[in-house]
Amino acid sequence: MKLTNPFRSCSSTRTRSGLVLACLSLAAVAHAAGNLAEGWSVRADSGAGADNKLTMEGSALHFVTGGPPSNNGTYYNPAWTATGNHTFSATMSENAKATHPDAYGLIFGGSNLDGDNQTYSYFEVRQSGEFYIATRKGAMVTAVVPWTKNAAIKPEADGKQSNNLSVQVNGANVIFSVNGTEVNRQPASALQVNGLFGFRVCHRLDITVTDVKK
Repeated sequence: MKLTNPFRSCSSTRTRSGLVLACLSLAAVAHAAGNLAEGWSVRADSGAGADNKLTMEGSALHFVTGGPPSNNGTYYNPAWTATGNHTFSATMSENAKATHPDAYGLIFGGSNLDGDNQTYSYFEVRQSGEFYIATRKGAMVTAVVPWTKNAAIKPEADGKQSNNLSVQVNGANVIFSVNGTEVNRQPASALQVNGLFGFRVCHRLDITVTDVKK
């Protein structure tokens, strides 16, 4: 394995199903205190997520993420859970131009997010008009759908971007939509579908979330 920073070592392999990323992480969970809205926690991919912030602005959620070692953050609230058929959607708006391609989106089917055996699936978009679907189990991330262009995604313009993302669990299928248009669907068996849901925001981003439906 190649050491990428003092907090995390990763190796990657490509399989028929996509990119698999194996990481040994010393990541910790920052709970609601100081930088986070009441009831919320953040699990950073590395470090403790101490520089990641979440504030409530009326009904909107405002995320500002730091750089490494805080890195990418998975935000969750223990009151946000769902099982069976359900839909989770939100409009996520990038407030300032990103310094490099970085992603944001929805997580679902989460469990044990404060432990080494964390599991969840996620659906992200990024500035170039692409989406990505993946599942994490422990330290292993498996790409279900690699980064893929889709015209439904509004690309970054004037340093800003806004897209409504939706994950609908419907029987044996999970339907992924952007701005009301289906961009992909997967068998529920290929994903984590029951449990915590929330948001994933990569490092050095400023994101406002509105129109949350759950």
